[in-house]
Amino acid sequence: MTDAFWTVAKEARVKIPVGACRFIASVARTDTEEEAKAFIARVSAEFHDATHNAFAYKIGLGDAAVVRQNDDAEPQGTAGQPMLQAIEKAGLTNVAVVGTRYFGGVKLGIGGLVRAYRSCAEAGLAAAGRVQEIMREKIVVEITYELLGTVLHELAACRSVVSAVDYTPEGARVTALVPAASLQSLQDQLKESTSGKAVLQLGHTNGKSLQGGE
Repeated sequence: MTDAFWTVAKEARVKIPVGACRFIASVARTDTEEEAKAFIARVSAEFHDATHNAFAYKIGLGDAAVVRQNDDAEPQGTAGQPMLQAIEKAGLTNVAVVGTRYFGGVKLGIGGLVRAYRSCAEAGLAAAGRVQEIMREKIVVEITYELLGTVLHELAACRSVVSAVDYTPEGARVTALVPAASLQSLQDQLKESTSGKAVLQLGHTNGKSLQGGE
């Protein structure tokens, strides 16, 4: 399993005239499906008077990736799918693209629409740039005071980013972002170095305990 991925470096917007129509590509990095949906809703509201606001997005890696596309009443397969293909061709993930079209009175045909939406997405992705990052999982580790240093050492050893250390009457709660590929090895290492005393969970709301190698 690899934890490295490419995504867009910044939000971008590109306008492309195609015949009498105007196409606008809006691109943003979105690390969750909720962020992608919020971005799509924001752009659609901004261009509420457009003829269509089609979209495509991809979140995550491999078989676990979430991939969605929508033609927004364009002929099936002529808008969302070409934009998704542009994302895949660019080797990107954690990205959303909204393709906005203002109809200019002249129909482009099926092939023309496919080419227009694909070109629109490609231009938007190019303008957004590329950056390589690490796929990370949010975890919470609950531990007693005397083992806090051990936990922080293990987290640093696997290139984790500690975002918070909260103290409780029983000890401490450490919130960190862990490289996805290192999650299992971290779990095993914490079990060994703390004699099974560390309670590790995926995020605050997931509630899936990874204590004891389960």
